[in-house]
Amino acid sequence: MDRKSQYKHKADDVQKIRDRTRNEDVALRKEKKEKALNAKRFRFITEEEAGAEVTQDEVRNATAGLQKPGPHRLENLKSLKHAFSQGTVYIDAFFSIDNSLRWLVSLFTGQDVELQQEAAWCITNISAGTHQHAVAIAKYVAPYLVTYLSSSVPVIQDQSAWALGNLAGDSKESCTMIQAQGVVLPLVQLLQSPHPSVVQSASFALSNMAKESQDIAREIVLAKALPLLQSLLVNTPENQGILTEVSWVLSYLAASGEFSEEMAGLGMLTQIVDILVQLVSTNPHIAQIVTPLLRCLGNMCSGPDEYTQMACVNPALLQTLAAYLASSHRHIRKETLWVLSNMAGEPHTCHTMIFGPLLPVVLDQVAGAYDIKMEALYVLCNIACHGEEFSLQLLTNGILQKLAPVLKAHDVEILNLGLALTELILRNTDEGKKVLEECGGLDGLEALEYHNNLQLRERACNLLETYFYLES
Repeated sequence: MDRKSQYKHKADDVQKIRDRTRNEDVALRKEKKEKALNAKRFRFITEEEAGAEVTQDEVRNATAGLQKPGPHRLENLKSLKHAFSQGTVYIDAFFSIDNSLRWLVSLFTGQDVELQQEAAWCITNISAGTHQHAVAIAKYVAPYLVTYLSSSVPVIQDQSAWALGNLAGDSKESCTMIQAQGVVLPLVQLLQSPHPSVVQSASFALSNMAKESQDIAREIVLAKALPLLQSLLVNTPENQGILTEVSWVLSYLAASGEFSEEMAGLGMLTQIVDILVQLVSTNPHIAQIVTPLLRCLGNMCSGPDEYTQMACVNPALLQTLAAYLASSHRHIRKETLWVLSNMAGEPHTCHTMIFGPLLPVVLDQVAGAYDIKMEALYVLCNIACHGEEFSLQLLTNGILQKLAPVLKAHDVEILNLGLALTELILRNTDEGKKVLEECGGLDGLEALEYHNNLQLRERACNLLETYFYLES
């Protein structure tokens, strides 16, 4: 899709802007995996449990020892679970021993509960390894993991859900395998567990399942997950781990817009806004919770105007978003701008945004880093799409002075956004031409006549001919 076309032809603008948001989930998926394989998680032991560093030879010896009955098996499993969390080379060493996975599974499915729990921990950490490691677990262990979601032992439920979450986060291949084995319904049922760690692991698994495909998202909703997730949207110190995972699940379920009506009907949108308002006073901001909540809010506000109106029933929301724009976490600032770009599609909310303290804060973001600059320009383009009154307010607040450096940028997409916004201001205001000349923006525009990108050259020439050259 040509994103630049969103800023032409007023009648189409708002819908095209909203269409853009459906593709934003791709970027968030990448972002969510950037740090420490965030879609897959090792389970680490405590410092008290950790002993000396384990070598690959020791891993191979411990693995071979699993085949021989005796009390040493328990210590071998404890050594292996620690080693697997230290790096995938140790998992490779485990697989170098013939029948290693078969013996591990036999202990996982055996009658000794202590051995079963340690074997489950090993399986969880193997599933967080490479794609090859995850596929091996998906093929040979996943059916047992799904079965043990219904175990009477909470620790086994927890480890099984965690491992399945790692498999879902590994790849579409692994996710499809476990979906076919009926993983969704028992994971949803675990949201009712009285054990917080089990609920958190089940939510983690559902999050990775929901983001993989819309079919899986539908299966989650059909399993009656939404009322259960709604009951877990609680901001208390002891619930923050669960709140983080539940917020990610909801952000993916909201991405398509298919379930927004049901989510809003359950009061989720109001809850999300209330929690964001509560969390804004925490310094520094709790990024792991705020980020998915902002993403969910932005996804829902990308739909019909009624959701933005519903969100703004809380009079503190816009002030809260202004505060998040000052966050020390860059990705919170980026997500906040993305929320605002969606909310700006609703005229009344947009009017409140630009005639209040929020607009100067957004304008300041234009001087930010690349991704911040991009999102800020989208917000401002979406505001200017509403016409003369809105564009004039942008002009009065110095939008063209902010755009002058943008028109001298090197990045093609930044330049296209800058040109789109410049065009809107020139089209919608009488004073825009004069201000652009006075702030040096015209020099940047004229330089683009010689840019090596044909589209940029043509757009710059069209602007110059329409608003400057023909008149003179």
